[in-house]
Amino acid sequence: MWEMNVKSWVTAPLESGRTGRNMIYGVAFGGTVALEKVDVSVDGGKTWKQARFLGPDLGPYAWRPFVLAADMPAGEHRIVSRATDVRGNTQPEGRIENERGYGHNGWSDHGVTVAIS
Repeated sequence: MWEMNVKSWVTAPLESGRTGRNMIYGVAFGGTVALEKVDVSVDGGKTWKQARFLGPDLGPYAWRPFVLAADMPAGEHRIVSRATDVRGNTQPEGRIENERGYGHNGWSDHGVTVAIS
């Protein structure tokens, strides 16, 4: 592995939440270039909303935390995130096989299923 691909994942909530407004947190990485944006879906990738970055941009190779406030009804929700860098590279949905998996950046595998009550 010489370079890492653009990637992101959700860090909270991971298991459960309450009906109504929930703060969805995560981290994203652009690899050798800066990040342009991160989109978050609470329905497994059917619809997306743009999250906002937290804190300063520390440049290439730095992870960036993000947050999105989402109103969520009771039930089970699949939360996923999808990062895009300034060159337009976006995380793919599926797995791209590679040696030892270090380059795997598919957003579908990195999602979390959360129970909202």
